Amino acid sequence: LFNELKLGHIKIIRKMQDNHTKTGGELLVDKNKVAALPTPESISQEITTLFNELKLRRKHKYLVFKLAADDSGNVETEKVGEPKATADEFLRSLPNSDCRFAIYDFDYMSNDGRPQSKLFFISWLPDNSTPHNMMAYSAAKGVFRERFTGVFDVMAKKIEDVEVCLGLRKDEEEEEDDDDDFDFD
Repeated sequence: LFNELKLGHIKIIRKMQDNHTKTGGELLVDKNKVAALPTPESISQEITTLFNELKLRRKHKYLVFKLAADDSGNVETEKVGEPKATADEFLRSLPNSDCRFAIYDFDYMSNDGRPQSKLFFISWLPDNSTPHNMMAYSAAKGVFRERFTGVFDVMAKKIEDVEVCLGLRKDEEEEEDDDDDFDFD
């Protein structure tokens, strides 16, 4: 009788090990809810045309893109900034709790007074967006970003990060580094 109980106990333990204890035997990933990644073919010609208009003809100040809501892997243009748009308008176009890709044309004056311009590719991944969105945008960035040449990559989690990138705010770390830690006099 003891041997039967011992063998029965082992069968119960093995049966319990078959099902994953954290998910109760459920699949960890629902195959119907997995977002498709963008492919070079899924990025429309319209997006490439808009970028070329921004880069070469200065017809736009910024572009904001989002992944399609149907998880098809398509990238959609959400907002196109007018040539005279301000940085504040651009910052208001970034949602507080959702990820986006953006391209911003930053105008500035060089040290010798010449007007200059830089294009920034901004991966907007705010901390309060869902982990699913953050992972989808991080995974999609490589395929989407390769379509745009001559842009500087920036990853921003807060509006302050974008403001520092655009020169609207001085970086707090730089301010701390300006202090003289050592006095060599």
